[in-house]
Amino acid sequence: MKKKLLSMALATGLIGTLLTPATAFAALDDYNIVTNAETNKVIFDTDMGYFGDDTYALFILLQADAAGWIDLAGITSVGGNVTVAEGTTAILNQLEAVGRKDVPVYVGTDIPFMGLHDDATIAANGLKRIKSMQKVLDYGNTISYDNLGDLEDETWGYSSLKPEEKPAWEFMVEEVNAHPGEVTIMAVGACTNVAMAIMSDPTFAEKTAGIYYMGGAIDVPGNDTPCAERNWYYDPESVDICLRANFPKQVIVPHDISYNQKLTKDLVEHIVETGDTVYNNLIEEHAYPKFAEDPERKQSLWDAQVPGIFLCPDLISKTDVRDVAMVTDMGYAYGESVAWPEGTGPEGSTTCTIVYDVDGEAYWNFVADLYSIDFSAAE
Repeated sequence: MKKKLLSMALATGLIGTLLTPATAFAALDDYNIVTNAETNKVIFDTDMGYFGDDTYALFILLQADAAGWIDLAGITSVGGNVTVAEGTTAILNQLEAVGRKDVPVYVGTDIPFMGLHDDATIAANGLKRIKSMQKVLDYGNTISYDNLGDLEDETWGYSSLKPEEKPAWEFMVEEVNAHPGEVTIMAVGACTNVAMAIMSDPTFAEKTAGIYYMGGAIDVPGNDTPCAERNWYYDPESVDICLRANFPKQVIVPHDISYNQKLTKDLVEHIVETGDTVYNNLIEEHAYPKFAEDPERKQSLWDAQVPGIFLCPDLISKTDVRDVAMVTDMGYAYGESVAWPEGTGPEGSTTCTIVYDVDGEAYWNFVADLYSIDFSAAE
């Protein structure tokens, strides 16, 4: 595809418009980045797969770290769309692919606080056992990040990298206590790891800089049940613990954003054609073929917006403040996130900032510009 772009540019005399390193750096000056690595550490808590929205979020954070906008303190695996064994493997493989062996990885848990509900409970309450939960039941402790059995992704195999020995929640607590007021948690899977950190250290939440979630469905139906969104449905009790904790800031990017933000063939081509970094090339190799095969493909996005709005809040186009609570009573509404206008929620609800949408054109221009820069070349 890049050869095609280059030949078109030569034929039309547009070669001078292709970005040089200097113009690529200058392009980032257009964005109002509000963070810096000295005072903004990030722990990325993710149910990672390959070139879903978690990957795009990871790439944004890695480039933000390279740019000096944040200190990516570590990545933790958690349940949600995948088992922690699969997720840990995917994190390690993609870190190795982009040459970021320096970022530590910690294994979390995919067992919800109340365990995995049995068939009778699910049937009686109109619930759903999602695919990743079934895999946890089927495989249990027989799989690990370096031995996935028949869950191994044949394209990626296994990384030469290894995760750290301490569990995810222990790392979270240690990092936050070592750097009070500086660590932001980005929880884009289930909230089990974060809840375990809260339960192990009652001062954990208040010592963070805040938490950004991808979870919940505020003004739209759920995507696992009519009420519940995937990440928060996976472990509603852990979300309830987090919402009730004393975080200085709680920001939610809910399922609602996926109605507005879709990855399309044109967007992927724009990202790929903007630069020639490892990020551009991996997206061309692993993401673009699906769009080339199906030009009408639209990939819903959730997690990919979380890092961008943290770095550059100006990209937000629709937001408000609501009082939010989690339904943890067993029944049809189990796992629902309920929101009231600010100041009208009941006791037990928490005031949160909700981000429903971003300026799509500006956001993906920002992502394309960020992916296109080889920060190591400037060192």
